[in-house]
Amino acid sequence: MSTRCLIRRPVEIAKRAMTEAVIADASVLIHLSRIERFRLLRHLFSTIYIPRGVYREVVEVGWSLPGSVETEEAVREGWIKVEDVRDRLEVRELIVRHGLHAANAEVLQLAVELGARELLADEAKIRDLAEDRGIKVRGCMGVLIEAAKRGLLSVREAREAINELVRKGYRVSREVLRKAHEILSRLEE
Repeated sequence: MSTRCLIRRPVEIAKRAMTEAVIADASVLIHLSRIERFRLLRHLFSTIYIPRGVYREVVEVGWSLPGSVETEEAVREGWIKVEDVRDRLEVRELIVRHGLHAANAEVLQLAVELGARELLADEAKIRDLAEDRGIKVRGCMGVLIEAAKRGLLSVREAREAINELVRKGYRVSREVLRKAHEILSRLEE
C-alpha cells in the first residue's frame, strides 16, 4: 500500500486546530525502536506528526534499520501522520542560521506551523530552539520516565530501558543521566 494516500497536504493542515499536536524527530523513533520501546509512543500520544523529511530519513533512506519498519507500520495504522511543511523558506533559514540538519529544521518548522504542544527530540540544538519558541520538549529518556509515571513501565523497567539506550549508543551526559535516575527514584517513593 502506498503512503501517498496517508500523507496529508498543507491545505488539510490549515483546516484543523492543532494545539494538541505532538511532533517527533527521527532520533526518538530510531532509539526507542533500538530498545524495543517504540510502542510506548502509541500509548502516550494518540497522534504523532512527523515531517516528510523525517519519514524519508527513517523509512526510505533508513529502510531495514531500527525504526523504519515500526514507523512505516505506525503511518499505515494512522497514529503517526506525515505532514508537509508549508514554509520551505523558513526551513532553509533554520538550516543556514542554526546549522540544523534538514529533517530537524522541518521538525521545528512543523511544530511552529501546527502550534505543537510538545516536540519529541534528543538533539540539544533543536531542543533549545523549540524551548525558545515555547514548545515543551521531551527526549527518549523523558518518554521512558513518562511511561513510568503513567504505569506503562515499572520504575525498574524504565531504569533498565535507559541503561539499554546508553549501551546501544545513545549519547547523554552523566548529569542528564543522573537527573533521569533521580526522577525515577522519586517515583518509587
